[in-house]
Amino acid sequence: MPEPSQNILEWDKVNIEDLLKRQEDEYFDRTQGGQDNIGKAIAAFGTKNGGVLLIGQEDFKHGGRVHGIGDESAFQADFSNAVQNVNPRPLTRQEIIKYGEVKLAVIRIQNVGALKPCSYLSVYYERKGDTNAKLSPQEVRNYHLLFGLANPENMPTHAKKSDIDETELELYSHLLKKTKNNILHSVLSNSGFLTVRGAVVLSKEPDKHLEGSFVEVQRYDSIMGSSPLPLGSPVKISKPARQMIEETARIIAQNLPVTRAYEGARMMQGPAIPESVIREAVTNAVAHRNYHSHEHIRIRIYADGFDISNPAAITPRMWEDIEAMHIPYHPNEGIYTFLNPALLYEGKGEGIQKMREELARLGKTAPEFMVIGELPSTFYVRISLSPAKKKDVKRQKLEELLLKKTELTTSDVMHYLQVSRVTAINLLNGFVAQNRLEHTGNARSSKYIIRKI
Repeated sequence: MPEPSQNILEWDKVNIEDLLKRQEDEYFDRTQGGQDNIGKAIAAFGTKNGGVLLIGQEDFKHGGRVHGIGDESAFQADFSNAVQNVNPRPLTRQEIIKYGEVKLAVIRIQNVGALKPCSYLSVYYERKGDTNAKLSPQEVRNYHLLFGLANPENMPTHAKKSDIDETELELYSHLLKKTKNNILHSVLSNSGFLTVRGAVVLSKEPDKHLEGSFVEVQRYDSIMGSSPLPLGSPVKISKPARQMIEETARIIAQNLPVTRAYEGARMMQGPAIPESVIREAVTNAVAHRNYHSHEHIRIRIYADGFDISNPAAITPRMWEDIEAMHIPYHPNEGIYTFLNPALLYEGKGEGIQKMREELARLGKTAPEFMVIGELPSTFYVRISLSPAKKKDVKRQKLEELLLKKTELTTSDVMHYLQVSRVTAINLLNGFVAQNRLEHTGNARSSKYIIRKI
């Protein structure tokens, strides 16, 4: 297996004195700052082999004086705006270092693997020697011909083989019936770093190598719909995906109300929301997360349920289509490949439907799923302990329509009830969960067959 390039040993430890004296080369650059300078350097290093960018020092040809980054909040704004305008976006790590009376910033930039080349503000760049050079149209075409379509999960992170949790590697070797070397081959980039897939599934602390790759759990003292007040400090969990899902689900279950049942004299106690629903909701967040985002997964626990927000890679319109056509959605197929045999994943897009069916069976309010904002967007899930409403005007009208028809389409319900496509789909899916309707077809042929009772 390849090891990370020895030309970029600064990934692990920065000696600021050495960097201040180092000549610029293919792996190192310096700039006084500014959004455009930062953005071009990130794109150039992302296209080539990755590298380190020192911010707060003049180029040697201009004297090499150390000015620092100035106002840190202004620097952070420049950095954030620069990263947002690089496409595809390399993984970066930054560090602020106090040097005398000023602060310097060091940004480590990974290459984007087979996703190259990278552009900043729609202009493609590549690190050539000590220069962030614009790529000609022919050079851009050559890159696209060489790499074509690539899987974002294969993008290198900052994690190395030594960061792997050996227990997880051993487990997946058994579950996937593959040798450890075969598994390592599927999660290591050509430069020897773990890919996004490898860091999420196997690294001991993913958030050290992949920004935002952790779960934050916070308890609140009021129910959803009121002004919540946090209880205590949030819990941060950064572990290999399987361990992170199991620990997060356990924390949620332990902080929800319990139900009690008896078998003879023996009392059995469990969370009011089934553990299968809790685990499914957490697994969906981890497996469907947009790992290009620096945002993390946030979970809020209330007296009557919990909600989850995670960065997503879809738009509200895409979500409508997924719901309407019942399309399995797996943006991270490689992560799914690992989680599926670990019995954590829902299997081919059925998880959301299973959650709906289980909560409907228990007479609970249907789970709420929502995409908020355009890309970058947030996927929001709300699971409530509240009982389903006994009477709902729209549902009652749909009940009446079922008596008159033998089959329905989403458009039929939209026009009859004067509701949005999302509301129509949610209403129809509620009846599917109760076995009142059978969904068939997809895209334009999608329809719901009424089951006569």
